Amino acid sequence: MTNHYAVLGSPISHSKSPLIHSTIFNHLNTDADYTSHDVIDLAGFLESNRVLSGLSVTMPLKDQAFAIANDLDFWAQRTESVNTLKKTESGWAGYNTDVFGLRQATSHLTFQSVAVLGTGATARSALAAFQGSTLMLWGRDQDSVSELSGRFDAQNKDLETALSADLVVSTIPGQALAGLTPKDAGYPGTLCSADYGIDAHQAGASFKNLLSGLEMLIWQAVGQQRIFTGLGPNAPLRDEELLIEAIKQALDMAK
Repeated sequence: MTNHYAVLGSPISHSKSPLIHSTIFNHLNTDADYTSHDVIDLAGFLESNRVLSGLSVTMPLKDQAFAIANDLDFWAQRTESVNTLKKTESGWAGYNTDVFGLRQATSHLTFQSVAVLGTGATARSALAAFQGSTLMLWGRDQDSVSELSGRFDAQNKDLETALSADLVVSTIPGQALAGLTPKDAGYPGTLCSADYGIDAHQAGASFKNLLSGLEMLIWQAVGQQRIFTGLGPNAPLRDEELLIEAIKQALDMAK
């Protein structure tokens, strides 16, 4: 029997998740399909689409997914954000694999200070992911900045100081970030943008190094597949290193 999965969000037409997850299903010889749906009302969508076994959830639905899940993993509880839903007999189990994705994507880097730009669901995941580092937070919503700074033991910093961190994790749209970083400025650290459409010709040109947001996207999807397959978030998929290479090749071919 074919299992059905999907990514939900709005806008969603740009999403690379269907390609990534379909590549994983093919690699694992799994009888499953994966589609995308532009959704702004998660509860309404789930009520009318009862055949789905699992979901990837992106903006603006992560808070809605958190509210809908009747069982939450540790990171979902810590961040109050859900990017993965798996159907269970009692409803939906909610997980946060963004934390895992961020940690895996940056595991080859050496850094002490981390600055997070933004105050939404992905920003909360970034703050949780890098607890133990010197954390800085910048955002336009000062009430949210103050609340999150206290919750995650982060320092509320001005933008210029935040941009000078060893690792800058931007959770704001790439175009907005590009407008904040003048091209003649030079920052010493690595930029990782959750907006994987950003490249070195945008805000990345101002940083010493640029880590593609695709790395985070790939790894959080791998985390989701660990959950979908029933292995659990800490159990690697079969031939996972080869699988990562297959995903990157598929993404390159789709450019």
